Amino acid sequence: MWKSDRIEGILVHIPWMTVLCLLMFFAVRFADERLYADSGYYLLRTINEGSFHIEHGRWVLAIAEAPALVASLLGTSMDDVIVVYSITNILFLALGIAYALFVLKDRRTALLLAMIHVIGLAHGLFCPVFELYYGVALLVLCFATVWNMRIRTGFRTVLSILFFIGALSSHPMVWALVLGAILLLGPSQRRSILRPAVVIMIAFAVFRGFTMSAYEAGQLAFLQRFAFPSLVVGLFTPDVLMEQARRIILHYPDVLVLSTFCVVVLWRNRQRRAAIIHLLGLFALYLAVGLYLPEPTHDRYREQVDFAFTAWTMIVILLCVWEITAWRPALLVLLVACVGFRLAYIGSIAPSYSARTAWEKELIDRAREHGMHKAIIDPMNTAFGTLDDRVAPYWSTGFETLLLSAKEGSQRVVSVITTDDAAHFKLDEYPGIVVLRWDQALEPAELNMRYFDLPQGSYVSLSMN
Repeated sequence: MWKSDRIEGILVHIPWMTVLCLLMFFAVRFADERLYADSGYYLLRTINEGSFHIEHGRWVLAIAEAPALVASLLGTSMDDVIVVYSITNILFLALGIAYALFVLKDRRTALLLAMIHVIGLAHGLFCPVFELYYGVALLVLCFATVWNMRIRTGFRTVLSILFFIGALSSHPMVWALVLGAILLLGPSQRRSILRPAVVIMIAFAVFRGFTMSAYEAGQLAFLQRFAFPSLVVGLFTPDVLMEQARRIILHYPDVLVLSTFCVVVLWRNRQRRAAIIHLLGLFALYLAVGLYLPEPTHDRYREQVDFAFTAWTMIVILLCVWEITAWRPALLVLLVACVGFRLAYIGSIAPSYSARTAWEKELIDRAREHGMHKAIIDPMNTAFGTLDDRVAPYWSTGFETLLLSAKEGSQRVVSVITTDDAAHFKLDEYPGIVVLRWDQALEPAELNMRYFDLPQGSYVSLSMN
């Protein structure tokens, strides 16, 4: 047992304060690098269109886009817009922590919100707009709010519903996490939220059924693979299990240790039902993730898919493990150790992302030296990182170079695309288009001239030598 509530408060506050400060520094220092992949894409679309850019009904992304949208509408420089965009998820974290501490008076939630933003993540921090990151945080805030007696009932109900709908709208994986969380709850807590939760989920599911994009429907089609026993059994062959074990130990030892800790603590405290549900949840996620993305190569996308394991573990801590006060000191020490590991891991891959961004800036400079505003490069075997932590040039080169070059003024903008991008367009027939990525292009007149005053002209090959 704790000897002093004050000591507990200090030990709980230090980790989230450390994470918040370090992530803010990281977001400013690596603002350019954090334009990677989807992150840069949503920023460019937001700036160019002067409005929120939401795809697949995932409106939670409005949180990620709002500050940058306001900054761009005010005519702020591209350099500042990029920094504002980069720190937005940290500001979101800070607001969540402030709400937990000053409204809910809940140190547990403040700490776990910070942990969600760092544990299990490294590559993901360079693409911070992934919807599930926001959705899990909103789900935690929902659970922290719904039974908190410090808020008036009506206000508490409204906030809980808003957090819950925001979480549901973020990513399909949240639905699985919600179902697991409901199973973890005790009978009285489950009864108090089950009916409204089911009603909201059914209404939302009907709505999404009519509005679901072709992309999202295609992503969910992986569920059909459960009907093929050979695919399911294939996830448990010795070679696959060894590869997965190697990957978990190499990339997610923090999540592995925390999950094991949860099982041990719950079992020793006779909460064996919760321990079994936790294990079954991990097993279900292994099946789902394995069938959805069998490829074990570790990169940004792989890490986003794997984030479900971190989220599930944090929910178990929130709803079950934290209340076991005898083990709370050990939990805090373990969380601090996990943060230390993550910071070291992030530091090890950051140079690869910096090298990739420097490569893009070099391409921009080379294109300018040749008087080119639209260039095509063959990335050949260009790659960054290692075999275990891949940082590819990726399909985002086109819009990232637009954003990075616009930092020096709208008339200095350069679009550099890869031969992979160019292969998807008939550039001879449509020489004026501006390619954003392999499946999207704009007419020059569709560009926001305040930031992207790109001259007319065709794409020209740029030598990599």
